[in-house]
Amino acid sequence: MKKWIVSIILVALITIPVSCFAASGSQVFTFAGHNDVMTLDVSQMNDEMSALIMYALNEALIRNSYDQIIPGLAESYEVSEDGTVYTFHLRDAKWSDGVPVTAKDFEYSFLRTLNPETGSSQVSSFDSIVNAKGYYNGEITDASLVGVKAVDDKTFVITLSYRDPFFLTEMAEGINFYPIRQDYVEKFGMSYASSPGTFIGCGPFVLKEWVQGARIVLEKNPEYWNADRVRLERVVELIIPDENTRVGMYDLGEIDAIYSISKVQTIMHPEFGSKSGGTLQYLAFNCSEGLVMENMNLRKALSFGIDREAIVLAIASPGTIPVDRMVDPSIIVDGKSYTETYPNSTGVPPSGNTEQAKIYLQKALSELGLSRPADLPRINYVCMDSPIHKQYAEALQAGWKDDLGVNVEISILPVPQAIGALLSGKFDIFLVGQSTGVNPATIMDNFTVGNSNNYARWDNEEYSGLIAAQSVNPVLKERLLQIQQAEAIILDKVPVAPLWTPGTAYLSREYVKDLHYGRQTGSIEFIFAHIEH
Repeated sequence: MKKWIVSIILVALITIPVSCFAASGSQVFTFAGHNDVMTLDVSQMNDEMSALIMYALNEALIRNSYDQIIPGLAESYEVSEDGTVYTFHLRDAKWSDGVPVTAKDFEYSFLRTLNPETGSSQVSSFDSIVNAKGYYNGEITDASLVGVKAVDDKTFVITLSYRDPFFLTEMAEGINFYPIRQDYVEKFGMSYASSPGTFIGCGPFVLKEWVQGARIVLEKNPEYWNADRVRLERVVELIIPDENTRVGMYDLGEIDAIYSISKVQTIMHPEFGSKSGGTLQYLAFNCSEGLVMENMNLRKALSFGIDREAIVLAIASPGTIPVDRMVDPSIIVDGKSYTETYPNSTGVPPSGNTEQAKIYLQKALSELGLSRPADLPRINYVCMDSPIHKQYAEALQAGWKDDLGVNVEISILPVPQAIGALLSGKFDIFLVGQSTGVNPATIMDNFTVGNSNNYARWDNEEYSGLIAAQSVNPVLKERLLQIQQAEAIILDKVPVAPLWTPGTAYLSREYVKDLHYGRQTGSIEFIFAHIEH
């Protein structure tokens, strides 16, 4: 890291008020993360750190807590005999300003997220709801036809097109099922949810301060329906990109926990904790017409040329597992791992296969009319400016150069700009990390024709047809077989190269009790934690 960047970080730390840190006898939890929140707009959220903070600021109908589904703002609910109608009965709950939470707040939130004008990238989570897909695709313009209805202030009904065994868990773990206050959206417009004054929630904590790139301060919400169970009075997240600075503060007793640490730091701190599963990291290859990665054999060459096992051993956090498919091994269906019951594979060994990679590379060069790997057009690997992403990029770059003679250029960009390049297609290779959800098709759904999350710009009608068919198939076994068939296609065509399901290593003081890292994205749970003095 350049000296001037370190200086800026240190200056930022010096200016943090002393009151942010835990005083003796107080219930203040201070932890350090490496990235800022991208947004607090429920309809726009799609990143880990935003999910983490929203989990504390807001409350959905139900929530995943300590790996169990528990009641949220819904005091109770019933499911119809055919499994398609969910009726939620809201408890007496209030927004942090004392205004009652109503079923209308959920209806407004869901429809706003699904409205094509909102531009949400997370609409596929709602696919099993009647007419949800048609509405966000613009095929249906009448929002009243979507299967979400506030029957009265305390009754919210969701109607599905078919029995979806994953729906309830999806709601509990999802990051886009929270209520939204319509008056706040209308009052603040484009600046909605950009600061404490323009955001309101109904969860365990309220947002008191958000200094972008520096810190987020939460305070206990006295209006929260379950406030008696919340013991922390204040939570402070310090946003510190430099890991050495984070760990140094932890060692000095200035912070109580670190959201994640690198492999190097786990050696220095053997008391670390870890969690696995819930996220897949894969390389997205930009398959747009005219770009070099449009060539399938070149994509296969690069995938076979990756020694996933060596990279994980050298760089990744404990709990990281090399994978050869798009479905997370931790996804359970009917009590069994989906990946064991429905096998698939890229055929790439964990340590790679250089000889096979060279065969694919020669095929690619022949198709492109080239004689040497050095003649390939510029390959642009866009990398987010974070230590672990840079380490991964450099390891991949070195392997491709040393084993295959393929030159890949790395463009390191600040996180917002890097994500902008991903969304606009200004890259050839990008390392993407996404929540794997609870449905085996969660990530694969992104790569259908026309999907806004199809970062690879890959169009395959057979694949898209299978994904569409499984999503409405009421017979679970048939549905899972269709997912398996679709996965076989994407693994064969390689618009993406699955790498690993990353583990997370973290540090937390022993006096921080009931802190939990779950499987789902944004999974550090501190809302029921406390400091033991």
